Amino acid sequence: MYTYPIELRDDLNYTLVKTIYEFGIVNVPVLAAQLASRHGDLSYADSERLVLGFAQLYSAPIVFDRSGCDWRLKEPVGLDNDGLLLDIVQHEFGRAA
Repeated sequence: MYTYPIELRDDLNYTLVKTIYEFGIVNVPVLAAQLASRHGDLSYADSERLVLGFAQLYSAPIVFDRSGCDWRLKEPVGLDNDGLLLDIVQHEFGRAA
């Protein structure tokens, strides 16, 4: 098992918490690419595995969208939410049983 530098773990933790707070969902390929670019000795595969593992640790919803679409372009469905997760819940799972 490889021991990663504490700076990498802190960066990953901060990035994930910020992403979950802002978007409500983790875009694994996009965050992995950002992380790998900031830490030159980290391969893309390792960064993707780390992002996925930390997202699982936080029980965060994940998406694999390499296009990196900006969810902020979506119309908000609530004043305190940028819309993606709430939109999914309201329109997909919010219908009467």
